[in-house]
Amino acid sequence: MAILRPVARFFRRAFDIREGEGLRTTLMLFYIFLVISSLMIVKPVCNALFLSKFGAARLPYVFVLVALFAAAGSTFYFKLLKKTRLNRFIIRTFQILLSSLLMFWVLLYFDYLEGWPLYLFYIWVAGFALVATSQFWLLANLIFNAREAKRLFGLIGAGAIAGGIFGGYLTKFLAPILGSENLLLVCIGCLSLCIPITKTVWKDVRDDSDDHLEQEQIESMLSHPLRTVRNSRHLTYLASLVGISVVAAKFVEYQFGAIASVNIPNDDELTAFYGFWLSNINIASLIIQLFVTHRIVNMLGVGVSIFLLPVGILIGSFSVMLAPSLTSAVILKMIDGSLKQSINKAGIELLALPIAAKIKNQAKAFIDVFVDSFATGVGGLLLIALTLALGYSVREISVITILLLGLWIYLANGVRHEYIRSFREKITSPAAPASMPIIDTANESILGGLIEVLQGDNEKEILRVLKIVKEIRNDRLIPCLLRLLHHRSTAIRLEALRNIYYYKDADFTSEMQEMVYDKNLEIKTEAFHYLFQHSLDNRVELLQTYLQHEDYSIRGAALLCAARESRNNKKLKKAFQIKEAVTETINRLGEIASAEQLKFTKINCIKVIGAANIPELYPYLHIFLNDQSQEVLQTAIISAGRSRNKEFLPVLIRYLGNRALAKYAHEALICYGPEVIIDMLSYYLENPNEEKNIRLRIPQVISSIGAQKSVNILMLNLDHSDLALRFEVIRALNGLRARFPILKFDEHRIVAQILDETKSYIHTLAILSTQTNGDHPAASGAALNGKPAHEAQQLFLKALESRLDNNLERIFRLLGLKYSPDDIYTAYQGIKSPNPDARVNALEFLDNVLEKKLKKRIIPIIERTLAHSLTERVLNQFGVKIPTEFDGMLEVLTGEDNWLKAYALYVIGQAHDTKFVPHICGLINHPDAMVKKFAGYALTKMGILEMSNGHREKPQPL
Repeated sequence: MAILRPVARFFRRAFDIREGEGLRTTLMLFYIFLVISSLMIVKPVCNALFLSKFGAARLPYVFVLVALFAAAGSTFYFKLLKKTRLNRFIIRTFQILLSSLLMFWVLLYFDYLEGWPLYLFYIWVAGFALVATSQFWLLANLIFNAREAKRLFGLIGAGAIAGGIFGGYLTKFLAPILGSENLLLVCIGCLSLCIPITKTVWKDVRDDSDDHLEQEQIESMLSHPLRTVRNSRHLTYLASLVGISVVAAKFVEYQFGAIASVNIPNDDELTAFYGFWLSNINIASLIIQLFVTHRIVNMLGVGVSIFLLPVGILIGSFSVMLAPSLTSAVILKMIDGSLKQSINKAGIELLALPIAAKIKNQAKAFIDVFVDSFATGVGGLLLIALTLALGYSVREISVITILLLGLWIYLANGVRHEYIRSFREKITSPAAPASMPIIDTANESILGGLIEVLQGDNEKEILRVLKIVKEIRNDRLIPCLLRLLHHRSTAIRLEALRNIYYYKDADFTSEMQEMVYDKNLEIKTEAFHYLFQHSLDNRVELLQTYLQHEDYSIRGAALLCAARESRNNKKLKKAFQIKEAVTETINRLGEIASAEQLKFTKINCIKVIGAANIPELYPYLHIFLNDQSQEVLQTAIISAGRSRNKEFLPVLIRYLGNRALAKYAHEALICYGPEVIIDMLSYYLENPNEEKNIRLRIPQVISSIGAQKSVNILMLNLDHSDLALRFEVIRALNGLRARFPILKFDEHRIVAQILDETKSYIHTLAILSTQTNGDHPAASGAALNGKPAHEAQQLFLKALESRLDNNLERIFRLLGLKYSPDDIYTAYQGIKSPNPDARVNALEFLDNVLEKKLKKRIIPIIERTLAHSLTERVLNQFGVKIPTEFDGMLEVLTGEDNWLKAYALYVIGQAHDTKFVPHICGLINHPDAMVKKFAGYALTKMGILEMSNGHREKPQPL
């Protein structure tokens, strides 16, 4: 055991085997090793016997027979799979294989394996290779998730290649000693060990999810496998890719066999040649699998790695086409065999991971068995047609292979996109509400449904339909709209009134004259707007009549309508005498006794000033911008923005710092447009002397202005030292990207910032690791302060974790500026999901979307968020050492994060840790009020500073 432990540690580190994965990985590696060893014992003998007896010319025929037998056997195969759980099915399959091997041993022993039995033996070997390996990978896909598979399938696949090497050399060594027929007994011994391995591995799976798996298997058998494959684009592409690769492989096998049999006529020499090169191919595959596959798949992604085999065969086919010699045949076979069993095999298995578990068993088995066999038959028929009917030579077969490779690459590109799309679907959050649909009012059923909603009682649905049917004129809607003018909801009355405005051919004057008496000012104003626009002959006189009305609310609404209608019309302004009316009304405010009338009059005057475009009235607006009433003040802010007068800009920007009024100031500021406002907002954003609350809200105001200049200004502040401000800048850029996708973002700058954020994450992680793994300030102070020191330490740990979460969110928001925002948001939701499968799928999705430079930095960070046990591994991967307690705290105290700095000072103060006194003294006059406060608190707790100036009491939780 003492010897095995270092070996186990080496393998865990070398192949990234993590806690809880060792046993499964070892058993599955040994499983496939035994299967492929057995296959490599029987396959060279079978190939050599067949070529010696019948020659390469008969290979296409046996390919067709393999396909026919597989097609017939697959029906029985799938019926068994439907009725039997996977573990039992695998065990029964091994029992049948063992019985068959025993039968062929008898035939070989008594020299009956000639003629048609030799064809049967060839077909059986092909079936054994398909069924045993497909069942293994089916089981492997079940017991490893996407991330585990990506890390471990390379190592497990190496077991298959090692089995190929072992089986080939074992055959060469034992054949002269035991005889060829007795090697089948060795196969029986190897395969019998697979049964207890299957039971052990399945027990691990069943303990966690036996009932779930069983239910999924029942559901998966509801449809025929061919229909299942056809109904899924992902499965269709995957099946097509497997099929075309098998056809190409048969062409390669034919070329290799034909060239070898011509150049090596002796049976024994041909058998030795096959055994030697099959072993060499497996050695090359093993080297690639152990040292290349994992790195290639992680570096290039699954979608790119599957292109390597067709490109390799393309190179080999060109060599055969140029010079069909034994050397070129070996090169072609080496490329095909080494890449097929390593990188390509791992890639194909990983491509199946996003497929829903409830259909994976059936679909994957169908592809591995039926599609593989069918493609073998197609390859055989094509070879018969090309070689016998058309008389193509080996060199000309290479030309056809090259043409097939074009289709192969096309299918590989298709399955790559489907692979990413399938992961996206697995982590997609509920779809956002659809945009407003286009309504076909000629459709009776649709129109009837809309009318039914408008006649109902659901206010939310009524409002939704009113917004949908606005500007759609259909006379059948008029009765509903007229009824809704008297609805109890102000919002519905207003929306119904706005709908009626578009019915130009109908006269609703009497209804509008009634609406003038509504209690709501906006409804009164909209009613006046209708009357003014639809009374072309006497509209000025009509409105002037209402301007003299005895009801102050009606006078006010009429004045507001007059201001809006005359904003850019000097003649109407003169007719309505708006300036005089407003001036007189304001001068008489002191005479109004009713509080309700006073508030209404103020608000109405403010709205009129904002709408009328009369600069002489703006001084009054300054007065109202200091009113004590919040409602009056809110209206004054909005009207100041609608005036678009620059003199209000400083006042409006100041109001951004008021939490209660910030949204009104935001709305007011964007009324000015980009030419007026952006430069001023930029000045306030970048001015460190401005109030922080104002600066924090400016990015969102800039984001509301969809101009390229908005992007440019925000990008300049992308790396702001203040993390809160940096976050708001990134969030604002996200809003611009989502609402205005045509704007240009500097991707080079974004990538650089993402890398900086990952660096910040790693340094914070290192400090957190120091605090959780031993010595920290609270430890030494615990004896003195007991519970307070411990509580302070826990607060600091939570602060560090919170910083990591914020850091991760900034990283994802930045990714949303480079990649599809919807995709990145979906992935982020998956990472934050409590569902383990959603987190793994999101991580795999990102692994295939991100470019190499970003993936190398981001994927380890995300993996750490899913498994905190990986902290040390991630730090080592980035070359960052865990700092000492002192260095970690010092990094916080000298860093730019003032919020985290305050937490550290609180912990040091509770721990009475005097080592930090010189560094704390430098913070006692820090410009940040919170840092200054807790620097004083820490020095006070250590008795260095007198308990005065607010340091007598314990600070509130940060």
